Amino acid sequence: MSFQEKSAWIMALALIVTTGMCSWSVYEASVAAGELVSPNLSMISSYTLMLVVIVVVGQIVISIRSPKQAATPADEREIAIERRSGYTSGWVIGIGVVSALLNYLHWNDGDLLFYMVLGSTALSAIVDYVYRIVLHRSALF
Repeated sequence: MSFQEKSAWIMALALIVTTGMCSWSVYEASVAAGELVSPNLSMISSYTLMLVVIVVVGQIVISIRSPKQAATPADEREIAIERRSGYTSGWVIGIGVVSALLNYLHWNDGDLLFYMVLGSTALSAIVDYVYRIVLHRSALF
């Protein structure tokens, strides 16, 4: 397994865990309030900090375990994988943001707009890293 694939695993898992936890917190708070709660800077920043800590610790661990791989630049296949996954995730965020904007025009709910754009961004990043893993594992690429 290449360093880039290991890194993609760390990023994908960290994003899935923190996005899931953040989404669950918003859901629970919204159910308790009886309506969609407004975005909370402390909640969003705490999950962002958690994501950064998980990623940094994970990257340090894989760098220590395989320092030669960490110092090796990406080859042509890995560059092509990054481009392809980035292209796909770009579509995900584009469709998500346009959907959020259209939803805002219809419902005029800024809180929902924020959460939809944040969710689109997170989903786009998850798709990017999961697709990288799939392409690394694929014998066809």
